Amino acid sequence: MNQPAPARLGRRAFLGLGLLGGAALALGGVGLALQPGVARAPATPLQALSPRAFSVLAAVADRVCPGGEGAPGAAEVGVAEKVDALLATSPPTFRTDIEQALLLLENALPGLLLDGRARPFTACDAATQDATLEAWQTSSLGLRRQVYKGVRGLVVAAYFGSPETYRSASGYPGPPDFSSLDRPGDPT
Repeated sequence: MNQPAPARLGRRAFLGLGLLGGAALALGGVGLALQPGVARAPATPLQALSPRAFSVLAAVADRVCPGGEGAPGAAEVGVAEKVDALLATSPPTFRTDIEQALLLLENALPGLLLDGRARPFTACDAATQDATLEAWQTSSLGLRRQVYKGVRGLVVAAYFGSPETYRSASGYPGPPDFSSLDRPGDPT
């Protein structure tokens, strides 16, 4: 008995299906990358960062410097606002690099591909944010480790450089008041 020959998929049809599938994946990736995060309103007008990058920075600051045991949290100290003000005095290329790094951390598409996190950083719960920051800190990709160190360094410097944290967080009484000292050449 003669069986009918199986239908063959032509080369053009095969390529067309491949392109259609690739387009569907790309649209899904773009949709994932464009998910909105949780916005955080700054206490002062922003000077350097976009509102979205500021929200990511504020979320990172909350995880890195949560406060407790008498120490204020990052939001109470205004860490993200202080970093924004510092970045306003930085070279534009540095500001751009920090902004891009924060938006990369926020983006759900690299989060899914590298960490299995399908939500923007600011939309994740505290445990997921902590796990994400740890993944960046210990990543085999040098760029992620550098971003973590740089952003964490800015946050920690702003936090521990704040008068609100001198005594409560570190026991440091703060810098001396040099305004009351006699200066050479001052008429008194």
